[in-house]
Amino acid sequence: MLLGHDAEGHHRARSSAELVASGPRLEQVAGSLLWRRVAVAVESDSSDASLTMTLHSLSDDDSSEATAPKRQRTTPAPTPQNEASVEPPPVFRPEWAFKPTLALPQFITVSGVHYKVMSRMDAREFPILYIQPPLHPAYDFDVLEAILRHTPEEQPRAVIRVPPHDHWEIDARLPFEKTLTAHVRDIFPEVTTVTLENIARRQFELANSSPYADAAGLTALRQIFHSWKHATPSPHPQWSDPLLMLSTLPTTAGITNTSRAIDLPAPSSTGALNRLDFDPMRFRQQWEYFLSTYSTIDFKRFMAGLLTRNGYTVMEPNNFNSFPALVFRRTGHDYLFFMSLHRTRIPKLSLPTHNNPNTTGMNLETQVGDAAAQAVKDAHEANRIVWLKGGSQILPGVADTVFIIRDDNARL
Repeated sequence: MLLGHDAEGHHRARSSAELVASGPRLEQVAGSLLWRRVAVAVESDSSDASLTMTLHSLSDDDSSEATAPKRQRTTPAPTPQNEASVEPPPVFRPEWAFKPTLALPQFITVSGVHYKVMSRMDAREFPILYIQPPLHPAYDFDVLEAILRHTPEEQPRAVIRVPPHDHWEIDARLPFEKTLTAHVRDIFPEVTTVTLENIARRQFELANSSPYADAAGLTALRQIFHSWKHATPSPHPQWSDPLLMLSTLPTTAGITNTSRAIDLPAPSSTGALNRLDFDPMRFRQQWEYFLSTYSTIDFKRFMAGLLTRNGYTVMEPNNFNSFPALVFRRTGHDYLFFMSLHRTRIPKLSLPTHNNPNTTGMNLETQVGDAAAQAVKDAHEANRIVWLKGGSQILPGVADTVFIIRDDNARL
């Protein structure tokens, strides 16, 4: 419930859909921010006559309807325990308001105050708007990330139309509880710092269809982070999983007429999301064991463990000792991943013919097991399969890493 005025100017409780408050009449407790119901004469038993009501700002779990007040036994004399606690209304810094002129950007008016609307030249139409401090520039990834890190109270605020008269109301909640990279770190705890920023930046640009934010893009990011937090299907699956956002790397001719190779971008490359890297220092015990064994089965178990710790569901690896590969998926979308596993000590993946299961006639069921093979075939038929390569890369003078790339070289 919110605080408002009735037709006579008295303070009353109101719902967000009311322009004129119609709820119980309230009075402020002197010297505090608390409000209580104005005492009225009643003929019923005084122990049941007093009703208490809490006024609060809207939250994610609030419904659009007012909650009925609950009866609560009280003593005849009001005490702080039976006074309703009221959160102060959203307060915006004075400089958020401005006097619009023809030279100033688009604005909206909320309760008689003008606010600058976050926008850009090619902004998409969207039912939710965001207001911003008038001196802020357009929000690219770096600007928004810096604001969220240093002055989160200055991030754009959502503004929505409220029926029945479609007047604008400012959502007092902060759209983002933490930086964009912190949201990614919560879900992918073992990626390198470079990969962390590359994921967040690419996600920002894809959601906004631009290097600069618009209302549709910020709302999409909020929906993605909500689906991550609650492990629910995402309304934007193509931007929810970094494996779906990876660029496809080309396969080129190898050193022989029949071999092929994939040049790997440097692990330190920034800006583009063309590989995912996981930092072995974040799973040191598993990494040290991996380095001590050259067992194909141990390789599959090592990579399956890494994927599981970072939110993927891996189909049980089999005990076949050649052509290591994993089949896995992620909650939130219906794509299936097939990843062949490799070790490399050079800046590329060499793919000789004798290591290609397609050219050697290797049966898919033998390679990954019957259940995984059937899942791959079904996903391939439904055009819901993503072909990956991953494994370890150890280079001189460069930190060791576990990588994943997308090549789209179909196993089928």
